[in-house]
Amino acid sequence: GERLFVGPMARAARSAARRAWPTSRDHSRYGGEPTAFQARVYALISTVPAGKVTTYGAVAKALGSSPRAVGNALRNNPFAPIVPCHRVVATSRELGGFAGQKGEGAPNLLDKAALLKAEGVRLERDGAMRVAAACVQIAFPARVPPPLDLA
Repeated sequence: GERLFVGPMARAARSAARRAWPTSRDHSRYGGEPTAFQARVYALISTVPAGKVTTYGAVAKALGSSPRAVGNALRNNPFAPIVPCHRVVATSRELGGFAGQKGEGAPNLLDKAALLKAEGVRLERDGAMRVAAACVQIAFPARVPPPLDLA
């Protein structure tokens, strides 16, 4: 199949992400490169600006997929924070998961909350930590952007 995210810039991005972002995943166990679906997810969420979030459901709808598939793709994102997987939350506006961890008090989820706050996303607490409704972006471009070219 077509190889996406290849070349010296992609290798440098992965290496920098692993050094700066210890929650990043390495795709080597999956054959070395993201799947075509993962690449589409990464390209789409890269359109979400700092200060906003989207939902797993909105990404899934835009791609004709399921929220769980989107979550699995993001859990294995080797390009964080270049590809901002932290900007995707549950439809309930709860933070969802981050780097394979879920649940109140999970260290990686606390990191996700800190990243979002640093980007200007307002968080509310009403029993659970949620993103303020004004910070949620549901709509995406009519056309899904092409996979990112990091080569």
